[in-house]
Amino acid sequence: MPFTGTIASHDPSLHTGLVLPDGHEQAIGFTEGDVLNWGGDTLLFGERVSFEVIQTPTGYVAVRMVLLETRSRPKLRIRPGNWMAAVVGPLMVVATTYLAITFFFMPPVFAYALSVNFITLLMFVLVATTPSTGRRNPAEVALVLMALSGGAPILFACILTIHSRLSSEGLLALLFAFVVMQVIVAQTYAPDILRWRVWWQHYMSISASPKRPLDELLSR
Repeated sequence: MPFTGTIASHDPSLHTGLVLPDGHEQAIGFTEGDVLNWGGDTLLFGERVSFEVIQTPTGYVAVRMVLLETRSRPKLRIRPGNWMAAVVGPLMVVATTYLAITFFFMPPVFAYALSVNFITLLMFVLVATTPSTGRRNPAEVALVLMALSGGAPILFACILTIHSRLSSEGLLALLFAFVVMQVIVAQTYAPDILRWRVWWQHYMSISASPKRPLDELLSR
C-alpha cells in the first residue's frame, strides 16, 4: 500500500534518513538507496515523497520511495565511480583468480568460481549502498554481467536475504535462471566444483603445505 509523506531528516554521511507519513506522528527510517529517482547531489530534507512500508526485524522501513516534486531534482548523470567499478570489477576477478592459482595452487575452475563470487559480493555492496539515478548505470550492468559469468549464486543469496534497492521479483527470477544454468554447466563440465568435500580437501591441502610461494614472498 503506497503512502505519501515528507522527509523529516537526512544524514548524507550515514546515507539514511527519516520520513514522516501524512497524518502520522511517528517517522519511519529509510536508506538513500531506496529513493528511486534521486540523483544524489542534494539533501532530501523537506522533500515530498511516496513510498511503501515493510516490516523488518528492527522495525518498519520505508522502501521504493519516489520524489513527488521536481523543484530540487538534479539532472540524471552517470558518476565516474560507476564507470570505475564497472571496469575494475572484471579486472579484479582476473587478478584474484591468478593469485588463487599461483599462490594457493587451486585448480583454475575452482579459483575462478571463488573469485567471481567474491568480487560479485563486493560489487553488490557497492551498488546497493549508492543511490539510484533513475537509469541503469555501468556498475549495475557490470554486476548483472558478473552474475551471468558465474557470480549468480552469491548475488541471488544476497538479494534474497538482504533488503536493498536491488530487491525485486524480476531480478530474483533472472538470477535464479542464471543459477540453474550455471549448475547445469558445472555438473556437465566440472562436477567436482559442486561437492563441498572437494573444496574442503583443497583447503586442507593448502593449510598443510609447509612452504607456499606467498610465505616465501613475505619472508624476503
